[in-house]
Amino acid sequence: MAWVKSEYAGELAVLSTWLVAVAPWSVSVFGNGPVTGVVFRFLPFQTLYLYGLSVPNELSFLWTWQVTELQQGDNAALAGSLWTAALALFAVAFAASVYYYAREAAFEDRLPLDPVRLFGGLLGLVGLCTLAGTVLLNLDGGFPGTTIPVGALVAPALAVALLTADVT
Repeated sequence: MAWVKSEYAGELAVLSTWLVAVAPWSVSVFGNGPVTGVVFRFLPFQTLYLYGLSVPNELSFLWTWQVTELQQGDNAALAGSLWTAALALFAVAFAASVYYYAREAAFEDRLPLDPVRLFGGLLGLVGLCTLAGTVLLNLDGGFPGTTIPVGALVAPALAVALLTADVT
């Protein structure tokens, strides 16, 4: 059963890709007592917010490659590679979605497969890479506190909707 009708499948593909762009792939909340920290991890970067504490020269914004350098544990390198692979796959999906939005007919003519399936596959791979990276880092205790894999679950869900869309 298709969740999306064919006349809306292309729009959903573009909108889904842009939604994954702004959704954090994971959020961690940690702290006891008066100090609480929240870490938002997006594909290209992460940002840390500390409530109840002011730290001079804190690293509140880190790029992907900086985050993986700070992580410790046996699985950190593999998780960093998965995160970087997800970022590369998503960069392709995002660039394609912008082109598809601007020149839908030209994009469809140049692509040998259905664009909705392409975006579904790319978002599915992005979601799997980020979910696997989150699990690997949590196995080593790489993320403090409670981690919620927001985008790592949203991307595969949107991928399923795109892959099962009626595109006839």
